[in-house]
Amino acid sequence: MKVRNLVLDMGNVLLTWEPKTFALRAVGNDQDADILYMALFDTPEWHLHDAGQITEEELLGIALSRTPRRLHDTLKLLLDQWPRWMAPIPGADSFTKRARDAGLGLYLLSNAGTRFPEALKERAYYPRFHGMVVSAHEKVSKPDRRIYERLCERYALLPGECLFVDDLIENVAGAVKAGMAAHQFDGDYKKVEDRLRSMGVALPH
Repeated sequence: MKVRNLVLDMGNVLLTWEPKTFALRAVGNDQDADILYMALFDTPEWHLHDAGQITEEELLGIALSRTPRRLHDTLKLLLDQWPRWMAPIPGADSFTKRARDAGLGLYLLSNAGTRFPEALKERAYYPRFHGMVVSAHEKVSKPDRRIYERLCERYALLPGECLFVDDLIENVAGAVKAGMAAHQFDGDYKKVEDRLRSMGVALPH
């Protein structure tokens, strides 16, 4: 079956996901950055928020309870600003444009919080997407096959006509279980382009 749709993850596929770097940017020294990282990002609650099980306000409250009072304002800044600090993955803008020019349907499927996809609107590639599914809104997250199936149901896609691209092997495996072709992304869009070519889709130059 020919690929007609390209389904992309966000973190480390379209934009960098570097929480330790975000924490360091917020506070400016390694010791306090480690405190903020451990209080906010490296926690079960972070994944619960991505899965829509707790609100951002609840996430912040729990993180503040783990953080020295002197860092409370910095933690709030970090939670507010980190989506804006995600840098573009090299080649993502050009690749998504060429994928659209090739006639592929373009979709986002991301484990992310409730501020997405709203936080993506200023990104150049945003208008190119035909649809987006974000875990926090769905209350289910990758690699649960239900979220892949929900994307297909919502946008009337056939799983066998989709190529899913994600940096995490467990999410790639989840897509395969849901009937999609899948590619583990290592930062090189040329490899994704080669995979598409092997499946009968050539991107324009």
